[in-house]
Amino acid sequence: MLQTMREQARGVFGYIIVGAIVLVLSIFGFGALNFFVTSEPVVAEIGEAEITESAYLNMVERQRRAQLAQLPDPSFLDEDALRAQVLEGMIERTLLLEAARSAGLGAPEPALDAEILRDPNFLVDGRFDAARFRIVLAGVGMTPLSYREALGDDLLVRQLANSIDATGFSTEVEVRAMAALSRQERDVAWMNFLPEEYSAQIEPDDIDLREHYDANNRDYLAAEQVTVEYLRLDRFALAAEESVDEAELLAAYDAEIAAFEGQERRRSSHILLSLDDDRDEAAAIELALDLRSRLEAGEEEFAALAQEYSDDPGSAAQGGDLGFAVQGTFVPPFERALFALEVGELSEPVVSQFGVHVIRLEEVAQTDPPSLARMRPTLEQRLRDASAQTRFDALSVDLETLAYEAPDLAEPANALGLEIQSAGPFSRGGGEGDFAAPAVIEAAFSDEVLANGYNSQLLEPSDGVLLVLRVVTHEPERILDFEEVVARVRDDYVLRASQARAEADAGAVVERLAEGGSVSGVAAEYEREWEQWDGLTRSDRGAPAPVVQAAFAAERPKEGARTVVDATLAAGGVAVVTITAVRPGDYAALTEVEQEQLKSLLQRRYGGSEFELFRGALRRDVGVAQRSDEAVSGR
Repeated sequence: MLQTMREQARGVFGYIIVGAIVLVLSIFGFGALNFFVTSEPVVAEIGEAEITESAYLNMVERQRRAQLAQLPDPSFLDEDALRAQVLEGMIERTLLLEAARSAGLGAPEPALDAEILRDPNFLVDGRFDAARFRIVLAGVGMTPLSYREALGDDLLVRQLANSIDATGFSTEVEVRAMAALSRQERDVAWMNFLPEEYSAQIEPDDIDLREHYDANNRDYLAAEQVTVEYLRLDRFALAAEESVDEAELLAAYDAEIAAFEGQERRRSSHILLSLDDDRDEAAAIELALDLRSRLEAGEEEFAALAQEYSDDPGSAAQGGDLGFAVQGTFVPPFERALFALEVGELSEPVVSQFGVHVIRLEEVAQTDPPSLARMRPTLEQRLRDASAQTRFDALSVDLETLAYEAPDLAEPANALGLEIQSAGPFSRGGGEGDFAAPAVIEAAFSDEVLANGYNSQLLEPSDGVLLVLRVVTHEPERILDFEEVVARVRDDYVLRASQARAEADAGAVVERLAEGGSVSGVAAEYEREWEQWDGLTRSDRGAPAPVVQAAFAAERPKEGARTVVDATLAAGGVAVVTITAVRPGDYAALTEVEQEQLKSLLQRRYGGSEFELFRGALRRDVGVAQRSDEAVSGR
C-alpha cells in the first residue's frame, strides 16, 4: 500500500502537484506560502502575553511522563486534571513574570553566571566544567541560551516573591502570643485499645463469613488481565551481531585524531569590575589599569585583588579562578583576549556586557590524542552502533508496515526473521520489563488491540527497543468465588470485628470519664495502664502523632476538671486521651535564636499571605482569557 502511494507520487499525480506549486510561486512569489500558514493557536491570554498551544502541549506531555513514572497503574492518571493543573501553572507563572518585568526587576548576567558556576550539576572536581555544562543541557533538550532564559525567568519570579514576602512584619505582642500558643504545654495521659487484643475473641462461623463476603464482594476482585504475543526489535542486540571492518576502523581513528588537532583548554582568572550608577565604563577601565599596574609591579597577589575588587560572585571567593574552558565558553570579547594571551600574561582591560575585566592566563592544557589500542573498543562499538542503527531503522519501517497489514504476527515474523514471544498474564497495572512501560500497557488494553483483535502499532518501551503485540487471551475483571478467598475473608472479618470492639470499648471509656468516672477504675476494669506525659508540646515525637494532634485540638479543661477525647491510631485501634492542665509557652524562656526564629516564622507567614493577596489582585487586574476547546480539555 505504502509502495503504491510512493509510485503514484512519482507519476501523473505527482506532476500535477508540483505543477500547481510552481504556478502559484511564479504568480505570487514565495510570499504565497503565507496563504497556507496560520498563526499558532493560543490557549490562554494573560494581559498582553500569550500561552501558545504548542508550549502548553509540550508541558502537558512532560508532566504526563513524570507522573506516569511515579504511578503504579497508568489508569490512575487523571488526564483532565493534569491538563487543568498544567494550564493553571503556566498562567500563574506568566502572570508573575509579567508583573516582575512591569516592576522593573531584572536578571543580571553576573547573577545568572554565578548560578551556573555553582550549580553542582555542572561541576567536575569542584569546578565549573564547560563541556559537562553542554552535555547536561543537551540531555534535557536545552541549549545554553534556552537554559539562561529559563534561569532568568526563575530569578525574576523569586525576586518578585521575595520582595513581597519582605513586606510582612509582626509586632512584639503578636510574637509573644505566637510563643504562648506554639510553645504551649499540656499534661496528657492516654490508654490504647488495639484490635490485636480482641482478635483471639473473634470466632466467625461459615454464615458470618459468607455474609461478610456477600456484603463486601467488590473487595475480592481478580483484575482484568491479558496474555500477549509480540515481536521485538532490539538495537543493542543488533549491534552485538555486527562485525567491524578493519579499514573502516582505521578511517574512524584517523578522523578522531584529526578532531583532536588544535584542541586546547585554558585555565584563567579574572577580576570583574561591574558598571553601575557609581562607576561608569571609563572609571572601571581606569581602576582596571591601576590593578594591572600593581600586579605587574608585583605589589599584590592576583587572588587577593580578585577577592577584594571582583564583582563576580561565582569566582571572587576563589581568587578569580574560572577553571579550564575551551573556545565557545565565554562571551566573544573575553574569549578573544583570553586566547591571545601567553601563560602568566595579563590582558589589557576588556569590556564586555558584564563590565570590565582584567584577565590572566594561568595554564594551557593540550590533550594528547589517544592511541589506536585505547580507542579500538570505543570505535568498534561506535561502528557497530552505526551499522545496527541503519538495520534497526529499516527493520522498524518494515515491521510497522507488515504488522499493520497482517492479520497476526506470523507473516512479519517470517519476513523479518523475528521470534514470536509471549508475555503475561498482566493487568492494567503492568507486567515486567517492556510490559511495565505505560505505552505498552495502554496499547494492550486499547479497543483496537483488545476488542478488535488487531496488531498494535509500533511501540517503544525504552530507548533502542521496539515491539508489536497482539492479545492472545483476555480475562475480564471478575469477583473471585468465595471458596477462592475464604482465608482472606476470615482475616478481614476478624480485623473489622476486632476494630469495632476496640472502638466500642474506647467509646465507653470516653463516656464514663466525661461523666466523672475514675481513671484508675477504668484502667483496672479493662486491664490496661495509662501512659502519662506532663508538659507535652506540639513538637514532641515520643508520643504517637495522633495522640499529640488530638490533645492539642481538644478544648482547654476547666479548672479542676479534665477534657477527654479519642484518637484513631495510625496502625489501627483507638487511644483514649485525657488533658488535665494547659500552660502557655513562655516567650522569655526562649533563647535569642529561638525568638528570632519565631519572628522570622511570623514574618514569612504574613509575607506569604500578602503574596497570595497580590496574586489574586494580579489575576483580577491583568485579566486572564483561556480557551475551552479540545486542546485544553483533552476531549
